[in-house]
Amino acid sequence: MLNQGNIIHSEPYAPRDEYVGKLVGRDQELRLIAASWMGGQNCLPLSPMLVGDPGLGKNRLIYEIAKRCNKDLYIFQGHEDVTAEDLVCTVRFSDDPDRKIDYVLSPLATAMLKGGICFIDEIAKIRPRALALLSSTLDDRRYVDSTLLGRRIHAKPAFRFIAATNTTDFDSNPMPDFIGSRLRPVVNFGYPPTEEINLIIEESFPRLEKNSKSLLDTFWSEWTKYNESRAPAPRDAIYLFMLASSFADFDNNDDSIPVHVTADHLKEAFCEINSRDAKWLDD
Repeated sequence: MLNQGNIIHSEPYAPRDEYVGKLVGRDQELRLIAASWMGGQNCLPLSPMLVGDPGLGKNRLIYEIAKRCNKDLYIFQGHEDVTAEDLVCTVRFSDDPDRKIDYVLSPLATAMLKGGICFIDEIAKIRPRALALLSSTLDDRRYVDSTLLGRRIHAKPAFRFIAATNTTDFDSNPMPDFIGSRLRPVVNFGYPPTEEINLIIEESFPRLEKNSKSLLDTFWSEWTKYNESRAPAPRDAIYLFMLASSFADFDNNDDSIPVHVTADHLKEAFCEINSRDAKWLDD
């Protein structure tokens, strides 16, 4: 069967530095993940699961630890239609005229073979029947079986696993015990304090250097006005300043002269994003 097909590995994900920027905070979470991955004599590396609301930086933290570990990062996006075989291998018609099909190894299988990091995002959305395949991967067996390939894939010692889910999915779709008991430790993500949000904005938008203090004052004033019920997530702050920066660039009639982001640009961003969010919720 395999002589009629070609086995293709998944590509690792390498985030671009200009979009990711410097990590701010999350030192305790980094320490916990790094320690759980140490392994050693009579001690297997653990498989942490990150739990937190959207936009708090779960993915960002995984990018950072992959960079610090100097390992390739392979990401699998969880959803309701994932099958057990999807977690290992899929098939497609080959572009090679000498072959009929290609076997495409999943991010999980590729990370196991290459000794990289497998990150399953939104793992709580995957049905228990599919998740059952992970049992042998996340314990001392460290292998996964593929029906399509007709073979067993063993993980290299350097292989590491991590997963993440949003709090709502974690609460409404509890992980089955046979997987939940293997996803340890559970790393809970809370909302960053005000000082940390300010640092994230300053690190992400160096162009604000000259008037960052006044813009941050405007940000917090506008946030309280529109969102009294909760604190901002890092993603909230970053997207608002992205739109404000885009408004500033759009208003610039001379590319040779740098344009500063103003409080008016930031207020306009708040107005646009919050009005769209409110309309979407009403619909």
